[in-house]
Amino acid sequence: MISMKSILAAAALAAVLSSGVHAKDAGVTPEQIAAAQTPAEHEAIAAAYEQEATRLDAKAREHEKMAQAYKSGASKKGMEEASMRAHCSKLTKQYSDAAAENRALAQEHRAMTTGQ
Repeated sequence: MISMKSILAAAALAAVLSSGVHAKDAGVTPEQIAAAQTPAEHEAIAAAYEQEATRLDAKAREHEKMAQAYKSGASKKGMEEASMRAHCSKLTKQYSDAAAENRALAQEHRAMTTGQ
């Protein structure tokens, strides 16, 4: 079984990754994680992480579209198109990575609902 220390470390990592892209938290508190004992409590935490992952995926897609718009030359207002594409591409990766971290945390909590 996964230790509480591992769960808290993973939650902290997800928070750090998410903060890099200005993402709001998944709505899961350290107290909620520490107190979770029942399958229902772990499932509620997993659902919150999944919801946050979905939101982060949407942000990644939004920035991917912006990167494509800069690539196609849609913006000719004196901005450095290459640097704007790089900026959007960086955010796309950060949001995608944060979504993956949230899904991994959800999976860990779901594993706790079955005792695996």
